[in-house]
Amino acid sequence: MERYVHIAAGSMRINIDNQRLIAASLANQNTTAFKRDFAVSSAVYVNQQDITDRVFPSRGRASVDLESGKLISTDNPMDVAIEGEGFFIGKKTDGASVLTRRGDFHLGADRLLRNGENLVMEGDGGPISMPLFASMEVSRDGSVLITPQGAVPGTAPIVVDRLKMVKTPNSNVERGDDGTLRLIDKTVPPSDSTISLYTKGLETSNVSAIDAMVDMLSASRTFEIHVKLLATAKELDDSTAKLMRTGQ
Repeated sequence: MERYVHIAAGSMRINIDNQRLIAASLANQNTTAFKRDFAVSSAVYVNQQDITDRVFPSRGRASVDLESGKLISTDNPMDVAIEGEGFFIGKKTDGASVLTRRGDFHLGADRLLRNGENLVMEGDGGPISMPLFASMEVSRDGSVLITPQGAVPGTAPIVVDRLKMVKTPNSNVERGDDGTLRLIDKTVPPSDSTISLYTKGLETSNVSAIDAMVDMLSASRTFEIHVKLLATAKELDDSTAKLMRTGQ
C-alpha cells in the first residue's frame, strides 16, 4: 500500500509541474518567436538496499520545442526573422551568451543593437554598436546596413557588422531559469553563413492555444485520477484495519 501511495503522490507532483509549463507557454502565445516547453518524466528505480525493486516517477529536464513559428510581415526595416533552423546570439547584462530567435531590433540608449528581450545582439565583430544614421536595415544574409546622417541621396549603404547567427542540435538547447535559451555545452558555435533572414517581418510564437488548452485539460484530468487513487488507497487501508480489528 505504501508503494501505491508514493507512486500516486509522485505522479501528482509531476502533473502540477506539467501544468505550470503549459500555463507558461500559453502566457507567451503572443510573444515574438517564443518556443514552447515539453514536460519530460520517467520511471526510476530506488537505489537503496531492500527496496531496489521499487519504481517511482521522476521529473526530467524540460525540453524546448524548436519548431518554427509563422512569419508575418511588419514592413519595419528593423524587424527580421530567421528562416528555418538557426539562432541569433545575444548577450545578457552579466555577459552570458544566450540563444534567441527574436528579431524585433531596436537601438538602446547605449547605441547597442538590442532585441525585444533587451539582449545585446552579437555580430561577427562582437556586440553591434550603431553609429549615427539616417536609416537602417538588415539584409537577408544578416548584414546590418546604415545610411549615414547627411549622406548624399543615392549613397550606397554602409555595412556596420553582420549578425552572428549559428546552428546547434536541438538536444543542445535548454531554457534557463531566466527564461532565455541556453547552450547546454556552453560553447558558442561559429557563425553559419547558410542561414538567411526574412526581412521586414517577425516570427510568431509556436504555441497553439488550442493544443495548450487540450494539454491543460488532460493534465488536470490525470491529476484528478491520482486524487481518486489516493482516496481508494485510504478506503482499502481503512477496510483492512477494520478486518484486523474484527479478527481480534
